[in-house]
Amino acid sequence: MNHHLLLLRPDDQAHELAQLLQQRARAADMGLTCSSKSMVKISGFDDPNHSLRGILQQPWDAGMMVSVNAARHFAKQAAAWAPEQPMPSARWYAVGPTSAAAIAQVVGRPVNCPWRQHNSDALLRLPELQQVKGQRWLLIRGHGGRELVADTLRARGADVTYLEVYQRTPVSLAPNEFEQWQQQVNGIVVTSAEQLSYFLAAVPRQALSWLANCYWIVASDRLKQLLPVALQGNVAVAHSATPFALVDAWQQLLEQQ
Repeated sequence: MNHHLLLLRPDDQAHELAQLLQQRARAADMGLTCSSKSMVKISGFDDPNHSLRGILQQPWDAGMMVSVNAARHFAKQAAAWAPEQPMPSARWYAVGPTSAAAIAQVVGRPVNCPWRQHNSDALLRLPELQQVKGQRWLLIRGHGGRELVADTLRARGADVTYLEVYQRTPVSLAPNEFEQWQQQVNGIVVTSAEQLSYFLAAVPRQALSWLANCYWIVASDRLKQLLPVALQGNVAVAHSATPFALVDAWQQLLEQQ
């Protein structure tokens, strides 16, 4: 069977994943084609509630950037608005190694992340996040992001401040894109709730039967739960958005079929 995977990821993230998938497919003597599409446009956002210079001048016990996009846009804003201001000398955290590497480049300090599973739940299980009473935390994210980490840290007694540095908008699709995917694609890889939400919202009704016949590789149990019930019959959960974890989940799913 020849496989054609649709990677719902930004181009810079999809390229490495496609290369690893192709390598694994060749090793297994399997035919594989990859297409990629990002359903999310990322652009900078100026947080009306905070001055970036003021944020950098404050003392922080710990900080977290929720994604590679958060690190990139935070760095751009810091370079533009406060180039002379040093980065906060805080303990920094990330949900996974990819975002940790991007954050480390920005702050010039080590960044901690969960070891096996790479998501917010695993991050919140780290021992050093259990006793945060009285600590000042800075969370750098996109506009209107998920509240789980902040709510949990506040419940544990931390003082949490958000800085929103980017925003997401959906990408429109040409009708022929779905026609081509329906004819070729039999597997879909998705690693973010925004990508999945915008993709499902854009799917025309006549394409739903195609989606139900596809297998899915998702980065977390949360993403699996966001899939409509009709699409949950053939899903592999990678428990991480890293390329190696996604490729392993893909291979394990095929071995089980």
